[in-house]
Amino acid sequence: QVTVEVFRRIDPPNTFTPNGDGINDTWEIPGIRDYPGAEVLIYDRWGQRVFRSNGYRESWDGTNNGRALPVGTYYYHIQLNQLEGRSPPYTGFISIVR
Repeated sequence: QVTVEVFRRIDPPNTFTPNGDGINDTWEIPGIRDYPGAEVLIYDRWGQRVFRSNGYRESWDGTNNGRALPVGTYYYHIQLNQLEGRSPPYTGFISIVR
């Protein structure tokens, strides 16, 4: 008997456009719903945390405390927190374009 475990990788896009037109207004991360314990952190270029989510049930809309963030590049750190243990984090950048 052989047990095969298949882990779906997430694929964070590197750009979104939170301009209120109803298209690409939030940062949707394909595959993250498979990891209900995922922690998503987003930082600005000075290292200040602008977003934090456990479980990522609500996609990031480009705001910090209800205020729209400026156009620019932000950095993410995603920890999937699987039941079997911690996997290496996903890190990269996300650009806000309006």
